Amino acid sequence: MNIIKFLKENINFSNFWIRNGFNLLILSLVASHLADPQNSPLNDSYSFPWFSMLLSILIGSIVIVISLFNFRYFKGKYFVKKINTQVLLRFLFSTLGYISIAYIIFYLIIVKLVNEKYDLYGFLIGISISLLLSTIGIAVLFSKDIYKLHKLASIYGKLKVQQGGKITLINYIEIAFIYSENKIVYIVKTDGTSIVTDFTLNEVESEVSEQSFFRANRQAVVHARSIEQVQSIENGKLSVVLKPKISNKKVFQISISRYKKQEFMNWFEGKL
Repeated sequence: MNIIKFLKENINFSNFWIRNGFNLLILSLVASHLADPQNSPLNDSYSFPWFSMLLSILIGSIVIVISLFNFRYFKGKYFVKKINTQVLLRFLFSTLGYISIAYIIFYLIIVKLVNEKYDLYGFLIGISISLLLSTIGIAVLFSKDIYKLHKLASIYGKLKVQQGGKITLINYIEIAFIYSENKIVYIVKTDGTSIVTDFTLNEVESEVSEQSFFRANRQAVVHARSIEQVQSIENGKLSVVLKPKISNKKVFQISISRYKKQEFMNWFEGKL
């Protein structure tokens, strides 16, 4: 208990490397003792399994580094736009692919160093177990971060808007809604100002986060923060009042068809 108290008071376990380094050390210690019955402390010829433990730490460190770099890549390029099953599976399988390549290289080097023969069965068992453990490890390492990104999608990104020869960067968090009028697409910011763009609405939709923005109809893409009022109207449609007000319009109001009504309500209620 004193050791645990000392560790909590003197080591910052909120740090990614310290936290996961400590977890990796404990897992490697346990795994190296369970891997071979001769490594059991109850065995009369017990000796501390330094080699297998160091090997476990090395492999685990490689897995963590690969996973972290791939996560950062996906966070910057994909997670900021949308987080769905397809993107998550792409992240997982690409990470496992990189880990497989690293495992093959590592296996060939180790076999060469110890002058052993290549064992296909042992290799397949080893890589299967490694990938299974890596999948569990990736889920444990990044599930919290992915959940936060899912809830706060779009906050970290910027939308590059080109209009004429001018480029403007707009933080996603500044965007209230986007609409098309007379074939011109406008971005309305939370302060009520609007920006003319060279985008089509389809192009804008592909750039912003599906978690935070919703394509309401052919004329508008809305953020949850822009919705002031939702009301059922005739023919099963919805009338949605948006904010902030635009200078030339008293109230900006859009309608959502009955075919998209349930999809919109599921999305909107998930933001409440």
